[in-house]
Amino acid sequence: MGDEASVSWVFDNATRDWVDLAHGTTGLAPGLAGGRYVCWACREHLMLKGARPDSKVSPYFSHTSGADCAAAPAVREQLEADGRIVIEFQRRITRAWPGVHCVLEAPFDAGANAAAGRSVLPPAVVVGGDGNEVLVVERPRRPVGTGEVEQRIQAVKARYGGGARHVWFWAKDALQAARLADLAVLPRGLAKARHATIAPTEQQLAILAAGGRVYFLDGQQVLIPYGVHDFDHEQRSEEDWDFPDWRWGWHRDWRISHPVPAPDATRWGLAPVTFDELTRTRGVFSLATANDLMNRLEQSQRGRWRSRRSQAAALYQERHRPTPPAEPTAPLPMPAAEASPEPPAPPAAPPEPPASAAAVPGSRPHRPPLPEERPEPEAQKTNQPDGEQLPEDSVYLPAAAVPPGPMPPPPAYPPAPGQPPLVPSPAQGQRRGWRSLFGLRT
Repeated sequence: MGDEASVSWVFDNATRDWVDLAHGTTGLAPGLAGGRYVCWACREHLMLKGARPDSKVSPYFSHTSGADCAAAPAVREQLEADGRIVIEFQRRITRAWPGVHCVLEAPFDAGANAAAGRSVLPPAVVVGGDGNEVLVVERPRRPVGTGEVEQRIQAVKARYGGGARHVWFWAKDALQAARLADLAVLPRGLAKARHATIAPTEQQLAILAAGGRVYFLDGQQVLIPYGVHDFDHEQRSEEDWDFPDWRWGWHRDWRISHPVPAPDATRWGLAPVTFDELTRTRGVFSLATANDLMNRLEQSQRGRWRSRRSQAAALYQERHRPTPPAEPTAPLPMPAAEASPEPPAPPAAPPEPPASAAAVPGSRPHRPPLPEERPEPEAQKTNQPDGEQLPEDSVYLPAAAVPPGPMPPPPAYPPAPGQPPLVPSPAQGQRRGWRSLFGLRT
């Protein structure tokens, strides 16, 4: 495109397009042509030479100073790369909106910006412009200074009026440079997702302040920014926010500002839409999908706030619940004062010996057996003769504990009667008479 040793990009102010001599010189006026041709690298006016039919050299552009381009070779290479990006984007828009007027233009007077390196912004893609609403699309490939952004904004307003919509598509590289932590979102009625967030630059804030819009282009996806305002929930009365479990960070929350991020936003969240969704309306960038997503985020935000506050109130109620009154209990019995053991009751009189035992000569007097220890009720139940069981409704109380004391002396028994005298037996063969039976002699 021109003589690379002297000119990198040539812009035609008459056609508002780039000049590529590889396609010939049809329609191009030779010479200065009234300042028609401008070097995009150094902004100097160019002369078209060799365009006459009788010329002995091939057509080429030359700086009016006669010297080579004042821009450094590295600058020319960067400008060429920037130009290729813009041309590709122009073709992409043309495919999305076939038949719509879409051209590359430099919305400022190149002669007034002849100083080398005055701007690194490539030409803009202008859509419409024939009595219709004008859409000016910028596609910077690399970071741009705030002064250059403000200059381009003013040039667009001066050329196309205050009603022109000015949209900036920033490259993905700029997004990565300002990338912050992802934001977990749950739009109402949609699945959970994670949105990238960025710290807006001074240039991007200047675009919004001037009424423009900022988008980010990431392949086939376009990222539409909304405002993320990080804050901590203010603890109200009867609320506790220091959750001891997985909800420990619930006091930190955020709110959304849309469709354009508010100037005081902490960061920008990026709502993803496809390029086809953005260009579904002919000649206009449609934000219906992005705006619907932002509205759903705001609806979810209200529900999230209500849920978290109710949880904080429930935690407060749980911690400050009044202690229920204790149930009345029976007083414990006071321990009885230790007293001297009472003397044991006198033993019952021994039963009279049976007459048969007293009448039998030579028998010993009968002594009552010592009292046996009464077994516990369970033992009595199981030690019945022949396996006999006591009825279940029988009640047996254990014997009262008798304090230890002196054993009573054994009862005194009357002396046993003396042995009666033996009666001599009669002599053998002697007849016993009745007298002899009573001790009488015959």
